[in-house]
Amino acid sequence: MNKYGKKHYTAKYTTFASAVTILMGLFASSQAFAGEVKLASPDVAAKACKENKMGQWDISYIIGKGGIAQWGPGYGCKQSPVPADFSGVGNAINAEGATVTLEASDAAMQFCKSKKMGQWDIAYITGKGGVAQWGPGYGCKQSPVPAEFSGVGDALTK
Repeated sequence: MNKYGKKHYTAKYTTFASAVTILMGLFASSQAFAGEVKLASPDVAAKACKENKMGQWDISYIIGKGGIAQWGPGYGCKQSPVPADFSGVGNAINAEGATVTLEASDAAMQFCKSKKMGQWDIAYITGKGGVAQWGPGYGCKQSPVPAEFSGVGDALTK
């Protein structure tokens, strides 16, 4: 009881409020920044496609030279670079074979500038022509990866 003869509930409500605050902080932080994942090898990506673990008409980046992507079952599970004039790729296949959604350019830039991205990493993001977020060592630029480049091994995901 408090000095006014009322039951004291402060601790119970404070604990509940703290739990809500923590959960909101976790949710907000998971939404504020992208995550960096390793891309699937061509073998892992082909298996994911053949096992229908990607959408029928999905096109998802994988590890390899020239902006190579795994094309979904509707395209015959082929693997080839995405044409430069293509409207854009929004997915990647991670090293475990799961399809993940690529991050948008604004969030990817924030991720890079916050130094959460590897210094010399290059990671695909949502966009046209194999656009990638280049790590802080490259000045956090965003541009397509040149076709002759040895390959991109990461993606920034939501």
